[in-house]
Amino acid sequence: MKTNSKVYLLLILNIVWMLFIFVLCTLPASNYPKIKIAHLDKVVHFGFFFVQSILLCLLFHYKTNKHYFQIILLSTLFVLVYGGIIEIVQSQFFNRSGEMADLIADVLGGLFGGLVYQAILKHFS
Repeated sequence: MKTNSKVYLLLILNIVWMLFIFVLCTLPASNYPKIKIAHLDKVVHFGFFFVQSILLCLLFHYKTNKHYFQIILLSTLFVLVYGGIIEIVQSQFFNRSGEMADLIADVLGGLFGGLVYQAILKHFS
């Protein structure tokens, strides 16, 4: 696949994944099944932003000439900002709680996603 095609595909996947995260994070809590697993919501936040970070890192890899660590930093900062915005929006507009622990799970997911992106890149290149 040509690099331009990869960039467009990754851009679309990033936008779709961001919308997916936003929709699921702003749905009323009553829409979710009551599953009694401790801290399951933190695991879900970690997973959402783990995937987001991988998609962002791949996009930055193909679109910029940044070094590996710069790409991880950019991706993690993006996750921090986007996760923070979601937590604020949840609490201010959707009658959901915005939690610092959720934001920490978001950032950790983003950081770990950034750390594994290069292995994924090698595997699929």
